[in-house]
Amino acid sequence: MSTTPFFSVIIPAHNEEKNIERLLNSLVEQSYQDFEIIVSNSDSIDNTSEVVEKFKTSFPTLRLLEEKTQNVSAARNGGAKHAVGQWLVFFDADVYVEKHFLKAMFKHIQVDRPSMATAWNRPSPASWRGRIIFGMMNRIVQLIQYSQPAANGPCILMRKSLFEKLGGFDQTIFFGEDYDIVKRAFKIGGIMRVYRNPLLFVSTRRFDKEGIIVSLYKTITALLYQIFIGPVRKPIFKYEMGGQYYEDKK
Repeated sequence: MSTTPFFSVIIPAHNEEKNIERLLNSLVEQSYQDFEIIVSNSDSIDNTSEVVEKFKTSFPTLRLLEEKTQNVSAARNGGAKHAVGQWLVFFDADVYVEKHFLKAMFKHIQVDRPSMATAWNRPSPASWRGRIIFGMMNRIVQLIQYSQPAANGPCILMRKSLFEKLGGFDQTIFFGEDYDIVKRAFKIGGIMRVYRNPLLFVSTRRFDKEGIIVSLYKTITALLYQIFIGPVRKPIFKYEMGGQYYEDKK
């Protein structure tokens, strides 16, 4: 890896001991190695920190930050403050990527010259709920990338200089901080690209827990609210972050 890596991978994690290991394994095994990893452990009460610490042997540049907040935007911003890469890659802790993900993204960036990007979400496991919801979301994001771009929280790439110009994620937003930062970037000339490949695998745990009706309701409600009213700064439905939300699933 060069002295100044091309990518800084930032992962906010709140009680994600059961998921983050899979993501870190997929990053350590990347065919493209010019990147650093920063995990923002957001006030977890499980063994998230212990799981992350184990990876420092195989990936010495990995850094673990202990954040005293459960705000995902604050965790991402905290990680970004320590990042030295030219591009910031924000992953949720419950995703993982194919071996050539960063290599492919690097090539896309060199060819297309965007200032922000995202990848299609593939459901993991490949449930019918995930296929329906992610399929709908992927196509919408692909369709509007040139006129009203958006990105989902599981994966957002952004040029560090643009991120800093925006002041990072808005920490006052209850839901849709990912949509907001892309919208603000676009307003000042940011160029968005949505890639069908490489492969990004996103957990369907929320859909599986809440059911497809509730999941679609929240997705559509939030999208319409953001388009016609603005950022969602107050709870318009129940939305809990962190791995503990799924512990009571039967």
